[in-house]
Amino acid sequence: MNIFEKFNNFLNKYFVPTANKVAAQRHVVAIKDGVVATMPLTIVGSLFLILNFLPIPGYSEFITESGMGRYFSYISTACFGIIGLIATLSVAYRMTIGYGMSDMALSNAIIAVSSFIVTMIPTVVDGKMDMGYFGAKSLFAGVIIALISVEIIVKIVKKGFVITLPESVPPAISKTFMSLIPGVAVITFWGLVTAIIVNTSFVNFHDMINILVGTPLRFASTSLPGQIVVVLVTTILWCAGIHGATIVGGIMDPIWLENTMHNAALAAQGVDNLYSNGYIISSAAFGDMTMKLGGSGSTIGFVLLMVFRARSRQLKEVGKLSLTPSLFNINEPVIFGTPIVMNPLLMIPFIINPLLITVISWFLMKWDIVKIPFSMVPWTTPPVIAGFLSAGFAPSTAILGIGSIILSIVIFYPFFRLYDAQLEATENEVQKEESLESLLSDF
Repeated sequence: MNIFEKFNNFLNKYFVPTANKVAAQRHVVAIKDGVVATMPLTIVGSLFLILNFLPIPGYSEFITESGMGRYFSYISTACFGIIGLIATLSVAYRMTIGYGMSDMALSNAIIAVSSFIVTMIPTVVDGKMDMGYFGAKSLFAGVIIALISVEIIVKIVKKGFVITLPESVPPAISKTFMSLIPGVAVITFWGLVTAIIVNTSFVNFHDMINILVGTPLRFASTSLPGQIVVVLVTTILWCAGIHGATIVGGIMDPIWLENTMHNAALAAQGVDNLYSNGYIISSAAFGDMTMKLGGSGSTIGFVLLMVFRARSRQLKEVGKLSLTPSLFNINEPVIFGTPIVMNPLLMIPFIINPLLITVISWFLMKWDIVKIPFSMVPWTTPPVIAGFLSAGFAPSTAILGIGSIILSIVIFYPFFRLYDAQLEATENEVQKEESLESLLSDF
C-alpha cells in the first residue's frame, strides 16, 4: 500500500465521518443559513459604498458637492447597521426549522430579536439607544442569543408547557398563544442574564461576548496561520468528496462578515485602504480572490488547461462543460468530473494552489502593495472582476487576480500533463480493443 492509498484510507476512516456529522449538525446549518440570509443587505450596502469610489475623473468632487455621496453613505450605513439584528432573527428562524417546528419559526425569531434588544437595555442613555449594537459588532452575541433562545423554547414545548386552545380557534391565534409561555421564559432568562452582567465590568451581554468570544476568534481569523488552516481544511474536505466550503463557511462566515463590516466602516470614514491603517485582510471577499478563483481550489487555471491543452477526450469534454460554470466560481463539474476527489495526482495541486495564492496575496496586502477588499459582491462574480469591485475599483486587485490565474496554470500544469497522458493512453488502449473486437465480429 503506497502513501496515497494510506492517506485516502485515513480520510475515509477518520476525517469523512466527522466532517459529515459537522456538515449536518443542526447548529452549524442554522448559523450558516442564517448568516447567508444577511447577504442581500451586505451586498446592497457594499454597492452604495462602492458608488463613492468610482474611478471617474471629477466624480468624487461631483458626489460631494451634490450631496449624493452623503445619501449613498446613509443607505450603506442603514444596511450594515442592522446586520447583527437580522442575523439573530434568521439564525433563530433556521434553527427552529431544523428542529422540525416550522409553525413556530417566525414567532421564535421574534422572541430571539426581543431577547437581542433586552440585552442592549443598559446602553440606553437619556432615552436614546446605542444603535451600534444592531450592527456587525453584535454578530457573535446575536447568533448565541438565537441558538440559546430556540433551545430553551424547544425544551419547553417538548415538556408540554404551552397553552393549547381548541381546534375551533383560528390557527394564527392558537400559534400565538402556544408561543406565549416559551416567550415569557426566554425573555425573562435574558433579562436575568442582563441584570447579572451589568454588575460586572462588562457593559452588557453583547460587550461580554465581543470580548470573550469575538476577540480570540478574530485573532485566529485575522492571522495568516488561521487563513492557511481555513484553506487546508476546505480543500482536504473537497478531496474527500465533502463540500468543504459549506462546512468551513458555517463556522467562518460570521467572522468574515464582521471583518468586512470593519473594513467598510473604515472606507466610509475615508481612511486610506492600507493594512497599516487597520484594514483586516481576512474576509469572504479575500477568500473568493484567493482560494475560490473559479471555485474551491482556485481551479480556473486547470479548466483553461483542459480547454486549450488537453489531448484526452475526457479532459477535453470536462473542460468544455466546466468553463462557463468556472467563470462564475462553480467548479463541481471539475471536482467530480475529472475527478479531483480521491485522485492523488490532482489532489496535490488542488491543495497547494490556493495555499500559495493565499500566502502571496496576504503579504502583498500586508505590505500595502495590493488594496484590501472592504465590500462584498455576489460569490458568483467572475474572477478578477470580484477583487476589482470589492476593493473599490482598485487596479492592484485586478492585477493580482490575473497573476493568480497565471500561477494557477503554472501549478496545475505538470500534474495536468501527467494525468492527461494517462487518460489518453487508456483511451487509446480501449479504442484498440474496440477496433479489434469489431474486426473479429466481421468474421
